[in-house]
Amino acid sequence: MKLNRILYIISFIILIMSCTPTERSIGMTTWSDNDTEFKFHLGTENAVNVVKKYDEYFNNSDWDKAIEIFADTAKITYFNGQKVSPQELIEMSRLRDSSFKANNVDYKWNLQNLYSVDIDPTRGGEHVTADYNVTYDDGKEKMQFNSILRFYVIEDKIIWVNQFNQSVVQE
Repeated sequence: MKLNRILYIISFIILIMSCTPTERSIGMTTWSDNDTEFKFHLGTENAVNVVKKYDEYFNNSDWDKAIEIFADTAKITYFNGQKVSPQELIEMSRLRDSSFKANNVDYKWNLQNLYSVDIDPTRGGEHVTADYNVTYDDGKEKMQFNSILRFYVIEDKIIWVNQFNQSVVQE
């Protein structure tokens, strides 16, 4: 009787352990302080939500809230390599949007998809990628391009943003 009970408990523990999901990781990167090779893990919804807020604040020209989601030392690198601070990005966006509105220019950043990966879930910090389709129409000229923004987010703050663009040729 005692042996049956022990076997039952051991079987139950093995069953529970086998149902526990294993951590899934893929790929490789040497993006680390000491060039150690890491694998990518799925990120969290928290980091994705930070970038959703970024998208919302910039699309609604809510500049006071937009500045709050950046770390004090954050850097933004445009597609051409130019680096700016969050304050410079927001001021440029404010002036651009004001000019476009005054001239009836239709300019939209349409978020297409968003995902987050993490190099080392024990350290904090996630890489969030946002894909945009950007359209511009001033009544005379229309253009479109795809933009990938890569964010690095730590503790609900954007640390850096890198932008990459691809023209869309109208046929």
